[in-house]
Amino acid sequence: MSSQVPPILMYHSTAHLAHDPNRLCTSPERFETQMLHLQRRGLRGTSMRELLRAMSAGEAKALVGLTFDDGYRDFADTAVPVLERFGFSATVFVVVGMIGEENDWVHAYYPRPRLKLLGAEDLREVVARGMEVGCHSMTHSNLSGFGAERLEKEIGESRRILGEVLGEAVEGFCYPYGSYDDAAVQATRRAGYSYACGWTTRVEGGLYDLPRIPVSERDHPLRIQAKLKMYSRYATVKHLVPGARRLQSILHSH
Repeated sequence: MSSQVPPILMYHSTAHLAHDPNRLCTSPERFETQMLHLQRRGLRGTSMRELLRAMSAGEAKALVGLTFDDGYRDFADTAVPVLERFGFSATVFVVVGMIGEENDWVHAYYPRPRLKLLGAEDLREVVARGMEVGCHSMTHSNLSGFGAERLEKEIGESRRILGEVLGEAVEGFCYPYGSYDDAAVQATRRAGYSYACGWTTRVEGGLYDLPRIPVSERDHPLRIQAKLKMYSRYATVKHLVPGARRLQSILHSH
């Protein structure tokens, strides 16, 4: 793999939320503006599967990975129609043990949002429309410090179950909360995934801890452009460098 990882954007929900201290939501209007900005910059948003194949072929220069964590229902209702209009694709990572339910995991701030999650039929529909579906564990647990048995359930079992739901092999995994350690990375590799997405921390600096740029409602085009520029500097290194903490601060600043 090239030492330069193309930019990968990390979204959650594409919905209006009046009070969003966890910064989970990007409104449909803002999301469309962000996608338009990418297009005007000569960039095309793609799923992780497509991005990695393009990287292997040396053809990823004008691509940006688009990822959506948690698997909210609005991905199908709001994000996919926008992506289709631009000719983009994306990857949505779902919490396999909660398909069709509401999110109930721990959030950093209250009030905790209660949002509907994609159901089995929704998942098969978005795949049919050109999107990729990956795993976000069974229960959205922080995987750092877990033993082999728990990691197998959260990582390996989630791949098997989601594969049955979709009727196809699942290639990608995403670590809940962007939190993982070497044991989690190794469990992801053993489970048969082709890649895994994290956030800013990197354990190996390879395909199983790919870094991403968090995006939310406050990211107007100029902020998106600044984040892409900062990311390009970070993504060329193999391991987390001292400056990465500064990067994290910039990415999440108001």
